[in-house]
Amino acid sequence: MFWRTACSSGLLLISLWLYPASLRAQVNQPPSPCSSSSPKSDSAPAQPGGDHPKVVIDEVRFDGPIRLPDSVVNAAIAEANDAELDATSETWANQFAEAGIRAAWQDRGYFKVTVKPGEVESLGGDSHEQHFRVIVHIDEGLQYHLGDLTFADAKAFSPGELRDVIPLREGEIFDISKIRGGIEALTKTYAAIGFIDFTAVPRTEIDDKLQRISLTLELDEQKQYRIEDVNVIGLDQTLEGVLRSQLVPGEVFNPAVIDDFVKQNRSSLPVNLRQEDYLQAKRDTRLGIVDLSFDFRGCRETTR
Repeated sequence: MFWRTACSSGLLLISLWLYPASLRAQVNQPPSPCSSSSPKSDSAPAQPGGDHPKVVIDEVRFDGPIRLPDSVVNAAIAEANDAELDATSETWANQFAEAGIRAAWQDRGYFKVTVKPGEVESLGGDSHEQHFRVIVHIDEGLQYHLGDLTFADAKAFSPGELRDVIPLREGEIFDISKIRGGIEALTKTYAAIGFIDFTAVPRTEIDDKLQRISLTLELDEQKQYRIEDVNVIGLDQTLEGVLRSQLVPGEVFNPAVIDDFVKQNRSSLPVNLRQEDYLQAKRDTRLGIVDLSFDFRGCRETTR
């Protein structure tokens, strides 16, 4: 993710990429039985880290003073180790510095922190794991708090309703992860009333003297979608009736309804079910309608 930042020198692109939770969730995640690349039931399980040794960071040292506690650094190390970075890659140390250390500081208000990996010392290992000590060059900069929070081009909701979705209030530490979470919550809030193409672009205005960052979210609500047609194959009559009762043609399309249906009826559906296995959604962007086709046939396994 990149943020447009308004400052005295113009627009500055600041990368806020962070190890996503989905990356950790994908480690050793069982493949879908519907996927053509799924292993057979008698196949040996994949080894963690694939065909390369993974990085294990045992220690991080800083070449300058830092104000955050060791617990923050330890959490960043643990997250990087969980991500199973490729020890044979020339960029893993940069990934750790950017997505681990820098992100940890930005989540605690150090919005302009600069981080560069210095010396990387190998501590040995084997074909599965390689252990390292990393020296990091860091300049924390100022710690910022949230100034004004405003919304541009909001039509479907009032500014007050939107502000309640963002888990950050004026005067609190400018926490990037909370802002990111707020944008994700906004996306779900809009999707719940059919605005499935909604986007929000953050613009920040930095005041170094007051150590405050004012945030404007530029909203693009786009078109509201309604359900045009629903086709269902592979469910018994009762389950199909439940699904159809929740996805009524002419009503606003809320994607969360489908997710909730699958979660509530998991035991009656194929193992390791993924949305790409059973759903095709065709949108007409001109008319603002969506056709939903569900196919739960095949790849059904006995649940345990």
